[in-house]
Amino acid sequence: MQRVVPVVVLALAVVATNVAVLSADTTRVKVTLFYEHLCPDSIRWVSNQLAPNYDALRNVMDIEFIPFGKSRSINGGESFECQHGPLECEGNMAQSCILNFLPDQDRQVSYVSCQMDFNADPRGWECAFRSGVNLVNAQQCAEGPQGVQLQLEAERRTRQIPLTFVPTIVFNDQFDQSLTDRAFTDFFGVMCELTNNGAVGC
Repeated sequence: MQRVVPVVVLALAVVATNVAVLSADTTRVKVTLFYEHLCPDSIRWVSNQLAPNYDALRNVMDIEFIPFGKSRSINGGESFECQHGPLECEGNMAQSCILNFLPDQDRQVSYVSCQMDFNADPRGWECAFRSGVNLVNAQQCAEGPQGVQLQLEAERRTRQIPLTFVPTIVFNDQFDQSLTDRAFTDFFGVMCELTNNGAVGC
């Protein structure tokens, strides 16, 4: 019996080590998407890169959505100018508010995937309804000071990177033009690389 105990302890140690190695090999990656409500390239990226790959990546990714892009605030948020016109400004603010009220990543991705579609309601409320968000709260936000503050914060965050193209995808809070360019057409491949092939299907 005295010989069995060390063997059992050794076996448990090996199992624990293997679990630790597996955990260490899989890296969770923060992804920040800087995009615009009516931007065709943003819509294509969400539709072709994020949405179809999300199920495989959801357990190795923390995604944050920053709907602002090449917009700019005027007089501290008194108004906004947007690349694709006033309706985009309205949509950016609506998205900021709706995302603010959605409690988890799955629902946020589901909402953005619904909204960033060429067939979506350009004002954004149909997809908001589908997301289950409280529409009264979301609309009050989008029409009031909370929405302005969310867009000013989106502007502040966007100004922290050298954004020249929309969408821009940033990994782990470090802007890397090469990764951004690659992720535009091969988001899944970049995520496989950054997670040490930890995503499903890598």
